[in-house]
Amino acid sequence: MAASQESKFDKRRFPRFNNPVYYHPARTFGISRQASNISLGGVRIYSNNPLKEEQSLEIELLLPSGKSVAASVRVAWIKVLPPGSDALYDVGLEFINLPEDSILELKSTLDVTSSE
Repeated sequence: MAASQESKFDKRRFPRFNNPVYYHPARTFGISRQASNISLGGVRIYSNNPLKEEQSLEIELLLPSGKSVAASVRVAWIKVLPPGSDALYDVGLEFINLPEDSILELKSTLDVTSSE
């Protein structure tokens, strides 16, 4: 497939991976939920909280290695899920502040999972 055709189908800057990564709000010991569609650019989550686009949040990602990564994120998009879903909202979060060591740890996790 030519590069121009390829970009037409997937306009994402970062490849996505569905890894066994969990998240919860930073600095809390609340329930962790599974994240999905994670990349170096952001992560997709499901939430019962009514978030707003452009809202800033602090989250902690719990990686399969047992390490965690704290990140500042902004809500890129939010969609209401149909009744009966596991959560009320489908949310895309964009990383806005990810320290260099956290980037390396996340990249390592994504590289290991994508090679399996």
